[in-house]
Amino acid sequence: MRKIIIAGLGLLFTARTTAQNQYTIQGQLSKMQQPAKVYLIYSMGWSNERVLDSTKLSAGRFTFRGVVADPEKVSVAIANSEDAITFYLEQGVISIKGTNSLKHAVVKGGKINAQYAGYYKEVLALGDALSLQLDESYRKAVSAQPVDSAFILSLYDKAKQMMKRRDTLKYAYIVHHPDSYLSLETLIELAGELPVTQTQSLFKQLSPAVRNTAAGKKLGNELFDTGPTSVGSIAPDFTQNDVNGQPVRLSDFRGKYVLLDFWASWCGPCRAENPNVVKVYNKYKDRNFTVLGVSLDQAGKKDAWLAAIQHDGLTWTQVSDLNYWNNAAAELYNVRGIPQNFLIDPTGRIVGKNLRGEALEAEVARLIQ
Repeated sequence: MRKIIIAGLGLLFTARTTAQNQYTIQGQLSKMQQPAKVYLIYSMGWSNERVLDSTKLSAGRFTFRGVVADPEKVSVAIANSEDAITFYLEQGVISIKGTNSLKHAVVKGGKINAQYAGYYKEVLALGDALSLQLDESYRKAVSAQPVDSAFILSLYDKAKQMMKRRDTLKYAYIVHHPDSYLSLETLIELAGELPVTQTQSLFKQLSPAVRNTAAGKKLGNELFDTGPTSVGSIAPDFTQNDVNGQPVRLSDFRGKYVLLDFWASWCGPCRAENPNVVKVYNKYKDRNFTVLGVSLDQAGKKDAWLAAIQHDGLTWTQVSDLNYWNNAAAELYNVRGIPQNFLIDPTGRIVGKNLRGEALEAEVARLIQ
């Protein structure tokens, strides 16, 4: 009898938990009366994109139902079009209301979706406005006359300053909103750009509820683990081809201090950090120090990778499998954001992570006396 009661309680708990985690998405596009297929998509536009569900748009309406444990950023998209809207999938009822376009629809429902409006205003709005201004300046310049390199560099400098300002606003948001899941997502974005000790400090400031989500636990494990890429571990070896198609192994550099630098030609923060890496490389390249660059560029875009190497003056060894976020070395090192780097000593042991600007130079100077 006791076993039957316990089993019954287990089923009751499971049913109650499932009910608590249920979501319903109710969509209405009042002027789209023609039938169409609608998709619910995770990571739309990224290499790990996957379709979670699909349904029909009928008489301007569609509905999705399911279960979600922790919030997830998702998109709803109309088949065979670029019409889509991105929001947070969370427990409860979420409504999407518009006329003839998802892109311009309004999302309501859910605590995080409500918070996102404030997050956008505090953190993202300024950068988006400046990006539009820079795009417009470039279009006008191109239509009026040939664009010289000085003009391009001035736009690039403004974009770099905008990204720095946006990162500062992200940092402030995390500090002032420790109970928000958006703070966790923002910290994950910044984790590849901040020194690991600073990321750890910010993580500790998040509320227990946020830290104990699936994403929070994963980040916590990465920040405080003793895994294969933690400081003090021997750097996992790998082989990838250089710009000439020749295989290069990380272990080929044993006997030197090596900065293993993950970047990509399309990554603005990476390109902004490259001058700092060039400075340190040129200063210490004759003192048992080198850099090995691993690019997360994409297949079919090798020319962009090579052009960025030349433009930024990256004269050290560069490798890539041109497999974007699925780069084998990036997966081996659990790289989730770039730029990200690992400083490796002559014995092959990791002695530093995510060193930027002055912090990178100071650490290399300390080690190479």
